[in-house]
Amino acid sequence: MKHRNAYIVSAIGAVVLFVAFVMYNAQPVPLWNWIKLSDILTIIGGLMFIVPFYQLSVRTKAREHAPNPWVWQVLPAVGMFVMVVGLLIPNDFVSFGAVALCDVLYFIGCACMLMIFVYPWRIVNDEMLEHDIENRADDAADMGVARPKSK
Repeated sequence: MKHRNAYIVSAIGAVVLFVAFVMYNAQPVPLWNWIKLSDILTIIGGLMFIVPFYQLSVRTKAREHAPNPWVWQVLPAVGMFVMVVGLLIPNDFVSFGAVALCDVLYFIGCACMLMIFVYPWRIVNDEMLEHDIENRADDAADMGVARPKSK
């Protein structure tokens, strides 16, 4: 039930992101100074889309005792914050030649949020190990070798 609700919220967030994408090139609707309605919809839709995946990722990695939990828990949250800040500052606020500060913040935010979908290296999948052990035990039994006792 929890996973279904997370997917529903993410789907609604994707729809809101699509609406923000369609509105991006339309006549800007300023809300406060430089902040536009499309920016607010992008923030709301983006968070609605990514937060359920983040919560499921943290739960799964905590349950499986993934190493370095700060990487899997803190970096995506920092990435979400940096992305929101990048959306809230104006495009011409600070520029590094052809690259604006907001673009740099988008990139950093996206890179940090990739940790949601990346699983830690050097983690052994227990199901695969159990399957391999059973297969080898069956192969040994077929060859006449006594089967090891299971726990």
